[in-house]
This record gives sequence, C-alpha cells and structure tokens, in this order.
Amino acid sequence: MSDFRPTICIDFDGVIHSYERGWQNGVIYGTVVPGFFRWAIAACEHFDLVVYSSRSKSPEGGTAMREWLGTQSIHAIENGEVPADYDWGGLFGRLHFAHEKPTAWLTIDDRAICFRGDWSAAELTPDAIRAFKPWMAKP
Repeated sequence: MSDFRPTICIDFDGVIHSYERGWQNGVIYGTVVPGFFRWAIAACEHFDLVVYSSRSKSPEGGTAMREWLGTQSIHAIENGEVPADYDWGGLFGRLHFAHEKPTAWLTIDDRAICFRGDWSAAELTPDAIRAFKPWMAKP
C-alpha cells in the first residue's frame, strides 16, 4: 500500500454545517450534517482532510469553524454517532482548516457541478445554472 494520502477539500457550510438558513452575518447556528463524523473518522485513515470555506479568509472564521466543530463533537457522542471513548485526537489531528483553497485530489461541496468534459452539457446551460439548488434548499 502506498503512503500517498490524497487531499480531500471539504466545504464547510452546507457540507459539514447544516446551513439551513443560509448566511447569517457569519454566525454558525446549525448542527453538523448527520453522518459527517462517522465518515470523517473513516476517511482520515486514507486521506488528508482539509476544510475550506469563504469563512477561511479570516483567522476568526477559521477559529469559529474549529470551535463549533469541537462543540458538535460533544453532541455526536451524546447522540451515539461516535462512541464515548473515541480518541478525538485522531480526527482533529488530521482535520486541517486552510486559509486558502488547497490543491486537492477531490472536492466535496454542496454548490458544485461535476464537469464531465462537455461544455454543451444540459447542466451547464445558463438556465440550469440559475436553477441550481443545493441539497438543503430542495423540496
């Protein structure tokens, strides 16, 4: 097995943070999207996980994301998503918060269209792009 650990860039709002009310003057108000911790614990064994967001532009934004995620980890234990004896150092030691968008092998984002090599694809028309809705805005 190779020591190569591809980087996965993970958006924060709408991917880790539920973000159901959209931008609220920088306040992180929601909950962690269900299943994130379980996924991240498994993924950090194989990938470098880097969180990047528009919040990342300021040191305060990065600090707020880290602190919020720490608080959410307590809730993950309380609701049984993560075992009470889980060593959070394993995840938090491998979950990085970037100030600039990292070079990534893969990006996970709620506001993206996967480009498949065809600029004439239906999902890339101006009307389709204008109609795009992230998962939390769909009925």
